[in-house]
Parts: sequence; C-alpha cells; structure tokens
Amino acid sequence: MHAEIADRFWGLAARVDQLPPEALSNNNNWLVWLLLGGRGAGKTRAGAEWVRALVHGRKAAGGARAKRIALVGPTYAEARAIMVEGVSGLLSIHFAGERPRYDASLRRLRWPSGTIAQLFSAEDPEALRGPQFDAAWCDELCRWAYPEETWDMLQFALRLGVNPRQVITTTPRPIPLLKKLIAAENTVVSRSRTRDNAKNLSGAFMDSITRRYAGTRLGRQELDAELIEDNPDALWQRGEIEAARIHKV
Repeated sequence: MHAEIADRFWGLAARVDQLPPEALSNNNNWLVWLLLGGRGAGKTRAGAEWVRALVHGRKAAGGARAKRIALVGPTYAEARAIMVEGVSGLLSIHFAGERPRYDASLRRLRWPSGTIAQLFSAEDPEALRGPQFDAAWCDELCRWAYPEETWDMLQFALRLGVNPRQVITTTPRPIPLLKKLIAAENTVVSRSRTRDNAKNLSGAFMDSITRRYAGTRLGRQELDAELIEDNPDALWQRGEIEAARIHKV
C-alpha cells in the first residue's frame, strides 16, 4: 500500500520531463532513457523514482519487476552519496516499510521484495565483468573517467529479463558517447532546466546563479542542459578541425 501511495504522489508531483516514456505515450520500444538536466533540475529524483517503480513492477516502468539493478556513478563515493543516500536518493524516496537495506561493505541495496541493486564506479569498468542485470541507472555520465569502456561493459552485463533498459541522468557535455546516445534510434531524450525546479531550490541560489550565469555558455550548459559543442571565442571551431583532418597519408 505504501508503494501505491508513493507512486500516486510522484505521478502528481513530477513534471512531464521527469516521467518515463511509458507514462507519457505508452512508448515501450526504448532501451535508453536519457535525462539531460541542469544543476538541481530534479534529474536524480527522476532516476531514483524510475528505479523504485521497477522494484515494484509499476506501469510507469513497463510493468515488469526488476530483480537485479546496476547503479553506476562517477565514483563509488558519489554513487553512494547521491544515488543512495542523497536528498533525492533511493533511501530518501521510500516509505519506511518498503525502504531497501543498504550494505555499505558490499555496495549493495536489498529491497524487502528481494530485488538487489549493486553500486559501480566508472573509474573501474572491469568491475562490471561477471555481474548481470535487467536494468541500470547511470548518473552523471559526462563526468565518467572512462565513459566508453564503462558503457561497453555495462551493455554486456544487461542480459537478464525480457527487455533490459537503462536510465541516464546527467548534465550534458559534448563527449562522443553522449552524442552517440542522443542519435541512437532506441534512445528517448528528456530535458530539464534548473528553473523548472525553482520551487524546490533556494530563492537566493536561483537569484544569484541566474544573475551571474544566465545566457552565458556555462549557464546554457549547467542550467539549461544545452549540449554546447564549441566555444564561440575559440580561434578554431570543431567543424573546421574535422574538415582539415587527414585520413590517409
């Protein structure tokens, strides 16, 4: 009953950009849900709520209950501090009766239903060799030390269930992996701006951060979740560099 109440509350409180594709258009053909969000835009809460819906087999997450979930962060410390113990993390969004037990020594969460989530660091891609999962939540992909290697190892590990899926919550940066994922046919992209979540943020923070960074290149990336390819003040643009590349000598 607690899970049903929490599910109903999140469905009313969440913004459209925080809801998975199934909740909006009955789109079940995706493999990657990419949430590009500014700082404090609520992307962590959206990722945690998707995992909670998976644990309970809710319709918003496809209806099938996940048994094993990978939680991948830039480091183990960040995965624990943000994805698990953070204000919008997995321990915070559950009612007491449904809350998972976190075993720090094993880097593992276990729900009363038996579902297990295991933490991984993008600093150690090889740790994803061996384990297998039917879902994954990847946080701050654009800050991973080894994005390509970690992503590749995760894909080999997603081999359980009927349709293994993964959610990515990140502030965008123009790294090759992110651009590949955006262009992929099986990716659904959602975008959230910092100001979209202003009611849950400090007014002083919003005033100062907007006054200083609104309209700037950094602000467009960190607040508006725009993928900024080039610095307009650079002597050479990326397109010019690529056009001058020699493929054969």
